[in-house]
Amino acid sequence: MRVICKLSAALILATALAGCMQSIVQPSHQLSGHTGTRIIQEPDDLGELMRYFDSLQDKSSAELLEEYQYASSHYRDSLDIQQRLKLLLLLLLPNTGFQSTHAALDLAENPPDGVETTPVTDTFKNLLALLLKQQRAANFRIQNLSEKLRATETEVKTLQDKINAIKNIEKNLMRKGTF
Repeated sequence: MRVICKLSAALILATALAGCMQSIVQPSHQLSGHTGTRIIQEPDDLGELMRYFDSLQDKSSAELLEEYQYASSHYRDSLDIQQRLKLLLLLLLPNTGFQSTHAALDLAENPPDGVETTPVTDTFKNLLALLLKQQRAANFRIQNLSEKLRATETEVKTLQDKINAIKNIEKNLMRKGTF
């Protein structure tokens, strides 16, 4: 679960940096003698996603569940990429009953026809999909290693039982020999 949170934070940071590189520089209105000041504005779509993700961190479990239920019923088939990405972010939240890497990856990779994306949201979506695929592969490797560990533990227990049985036989033979 912590891996998802760390991957999400890294993803958010990477996309924020990518978004900042594509930022539009616009002159600000002159205020009280400050001339030549420029304000760098981040793309609205990525900024909105980041604010949404940040707001999710402050919500209780009940509020997150309510948010997920609303998003699931209203955003899943939406043609608005922002709404779909919000649902995707909800699906990635750790320690929730609705967390699903599989559903999030499906949402990222299979948008309905007619979804319009901006370069920033498209990059964000692709980055999320890449991280989710890597996480799924890592989880698969963990599952395989866990199964091998269980099999090895079973073998170790069986061997330990055999060693104990041999020790018991030796003890019994030694007792018979001393009487």
